[in-house]
Amino acid sequence: MANNPIKRTQIISGDGTTPHAFSVQPNSRRLSPTFEVSAEWQARYSYFNARLFGGILPDCIITFTKHPLAQGYFCAEAFRDRDGLIAHEIAMNPAWFALGDMESFATLVHEMCHLWRHVFGPRNRKGGYGAPGYHDRPWADKMEAIGLMPSDTGKPGGKRTGFHMRDYPIEGGAFDLACRELLIGGDSVNWRDAREFEWVADPFAGTGTPAGENPMPPRRSKSTRTRFECAGCGLKAWAKPSARLSCRNCNRPLTAS
Repeated sequence: MANNPIKRTQIISGDGTTPHAFSVQPNSRRLSPTFEVSAEWQARYSYFNARLFGGILPDCIITFTKHPLAQGYFCAEAFRDRDGLIAHEIAMNPAWFALGDMESFATLVHEMCHLWRHVFGPRNRKGGYGAPGYHDRPWADKMEAIGLMPSDTGKPGGKRTGFHMRDYPIEGGAFDLACRELLIGGDSVNWRDAREFEWVADPFAGTGTPAGENPMPPRRSKSTRTRFECAGCGLKAWAKPSARLSCRNCNRPLTAS
């Protein structure tokens, strides 16, 4: 049996200029999914850091979330190692990757703007950052400066600040050009949640979605539980349809309702 070849991989450093090469011995014809996904998103983070932020953002830990209503989020100082080193977190939701590569990269950059806001943005009068989860004016100004227009509707004319914000690429802006160069170079989102959506055929679909203009939350299977109720005291319980339940207070069986 022939040995698997060693595959050399390059990851760009935090300043976006210095590549680090290292060797990986895969146990199959490709890298492990864990390594592959982590390496891909780290490379994209470093790329956009260099192109849109001048390489000033600190490296962070990129994780994945399955929160049904979040395309991603930023959490400041979320991790600490044994030596006391602090790292921020950017989480991406793979259930939303099928909205398109440009949309997925926009989510990453959206959260990178939150990181920029936390590290380099101005403090408020009390020395803090404002309400948790609030998209304020410094964040919105930075988003617009790098080519992503914040909008609570995801369309032109929407509010630029608030708790629930979307965005869209500014045509010809810095993000638009950097993202298209990345996609033309062959980069695309490879791994995503297998249970949600279908792939968007057009890699330049931008903020388009499989179902129309407004992204919908990831679909979840409906509950298969049945509600049972006591005819005497009204006690309610939920269980599978074949369950046989009774009320100990009234000594009556619960009936499906």
